[in-house]
Amino acid sequence: MKNKESNSSPVSFKQLPIGYEFPSVSYELSASVITKYLEAVGEQPDILKSGIVPPLAIAACTMTASSQSFTVPPGSIHASQELEFLKLVPIGTTISCSGKIAQKLERGRLNLIVLEINALNQDGEKVLTGKATIAAPD
Repeated sequence: MKNKESNSSPVSFKQLPIGYEFPSVSYELSASVITKYLEAVGEQPDILKSGIVPPLAIAACTMTASSQSFTVPPGSIHASQELEFLKLVPIGTTISCSGKIAQKLERGRLNLIVLEINALNQDGEKVLTGKATIAAPD
């Protein structure tokens, strides 16, 4: 997946303040991108016949695009997510995604960051909204 907008150098996980907004990133949900996603999750590519992008593929691409703005330490995990899919997305759609730091928590030697994410199609219609939590060791 190639971003259509260049990003500045990633900042470290701990430098991100609450309210930090990631640069908007655009990408195309091409058949090749969706095929790579399907291979990664062990699904058969015949799902492409529907012409509709699997919703979790949109979430995966949006998280990947947003996470290019920051670095996380080794041992970090994607701990949880809450996603709402609002519209079917045809293969070939260009998505513009954005995100921001909604919450930061420290639990002993564990750092948690809650990201709010949004994805819009090329017509400016919101197709995905949600939150994801990343846990990182100190």
